[in-house]
Amino acid sequence: MTRLVLRCWAIAAALWLPAAGARAQAPNGERLALRVGAVAQNGISLDGVLSEPLWMTVDSISNLTMMEPEEGGVPTARTVVRVLVTPTEIVMGVRCDDPDPSGIVSYTKARDIELDEEDHIVIILDPFQDGRSGYVFAVNPDGARFDGLVSEEGEDVNSNWDAVWEARTTRNDQGWSVEIRIPISSISFKKGLTSWGYNVERNVQRLQETSRWSGASLDIEIFQTGRAGLLTDLPQFNLGRGLTIRPALIGNLNREEPALPSEFAGDFSVDASQRLGANLLATATYNTDFAETEADARQVNLTRFDILFPEKRDFFLEGSDIFEFGLGLEEALLLPFFSRRIGLLNPEEGDAEKIPILLGGKLNGRVGNTNLGALVVHTESLDTVPASTMGVVRVKQNVLQESSVGVIATAGDPLGLSGSWTAGVDFTYRTSTFLRDKRLLVGLWGFRNDQDGLSGNKNAYGFKVDYPADLFNFALTSVTIGDAVQPSLGFAARTDIRFWNVGVEYAPRPAWPLVRQMYHVAELQVVTDLDNQWETYEGRFQPFDWLFESG
Repeated sequence: MTRLVLRCWAIAAALWLPAAGARAQAPNGERLALRVGAVAQNGISLDGVLSEPLWMTVDSISNLTMMEPEEGGVPTARTVVRVLVTPTEIVMGVRCDDPDPSGIVSYTKARDIELDEEDHIVIILDPFQDGRSGYVFAVNPDGARFDGLVSEEGEDVNSNWDAVWEARTTRNDQGWSVEIRIPISSISFKKGLTSWGYNVERNVQRLQETSRWSGASLDIEIFQTGRAGLLTDLPQFNLGRGLTIRPALIGNLNREEPALPSEFAGDFSVDASQRLGANLLATATYNTDFAETEADARQVNLTRFDILFPEKRDFFLEGSDIFEFGLGLEEALLLPFFSRRIGLLNPEEGDAEKIPILLGGKLNGRVGNTNLGALVVHTESLDTVPASTMGVVRVKQNVLQESSVGVIATAGDPLGLSGSWTAGVDFTYRTSTFLRDKRLLVGLWGFRNDQDGLSGNKNAYGFKVDYPADLFNFALTSVTIGDAVQPSLGFAARTDIRFWNVGVEYAPRPAWPLVRQMYHVAELQVVTDLDNQWETYEGRFQPFDWLFESG
């Protein structure tokens, strides 16, 4: 659900709506706000109809602001948003009016399929109100759901993260509506806050129309929680004991021949998680069962280099945004920590062989302005793989207004190699006020790995500068990887190289009757050895690419 943005080098040194009850943007820049309404437990029947009288008694967002095709315009149809809360859940109701309901575009049924090319509603929550992280929930008129973990101040969304939540939709002769219920136990939040970051965006596909509540600018992504409005008057939520236990039993009864006795084989596993307050989660696992994990999607690799397969196991996905390191590393297919190294043999291949995890423990969350992540796992032995204990620690401190500085360290090796470790540091400068209202990102990072018997250049370092805007986009990425960069719990597709990527995109909106935006793109990617002798290069020049009003 994010769009591709090319980047390059730069130098960085309310008015009240009486009918709705939600505050509009004040001249002094005050954030938009919506007051929630309190409701008794089970006071709303989740059917998508919004028929309960309670919905009419609370404040609402009475309409959104158009972003496309006319930035700052009035949407073709009205969108009304209301929010109710109980001590244990948040319930949202959205009514999407449509002058031509027969033209609604909705065909997706599957979970976590991108909804960009059909009608849908996107909800953003920032329960820490720090503008750096959050959650995204999206629903189309047929009730298909998408959820994801917002990280890197809205630069990335991990759609492999899944939460427990519900959504029901309905259609009528005025449009469609949806009711969404999110249990408080499904998300982390900062204790004591009475307001969270909140935003809503609606897409009307046949009109190629996008509208948003807060931060309705083409230079701002909906996932930038720092530009969201506020959900106010929140109660003190009740997490109960905060303890979740999930046992699993697997059995197999078979008989090879009628004359032979039946044979039974079984196994037991258990996962347990305990909330240490509202924003810190401890998880333990024994004899971990990943049977319900979605299978890897097939990928065709026509290169001589390994490719990345995404992590899909719940145990590793929870809090995965905290373990992310460095700006621009994935472009060079380099990661100091790659969780698929744990419990999988040859994780760069689809359907990798599983290594049984006997015990595992994990701690992730936030304490004040500090993001903490720690993981320890012990795997059993296979015929060719010895038992091994592995761990990773990640600490990231929020600094300045939107920036961060952090460290990461790993120990252990999935193949049992002794003396294996990796350590690194990263700094990312972010601002959303560059040239008054534009974004600028500058990232610096470096790490070193080692293991017994490893010799050569064990260092990797680099930087990235990113200026993403609707009209003019620039970026420059540089990554240097030594010949002995082999992080035991990480991923390195290529070593002994310097990787450079520079790109520029000019995308004016000419305001012509049939043309919405014109894209002019130039990009160059060069890979050299450490003596600066080129090995591979790839260029792209796109002088003529028009987006018509029809889409």
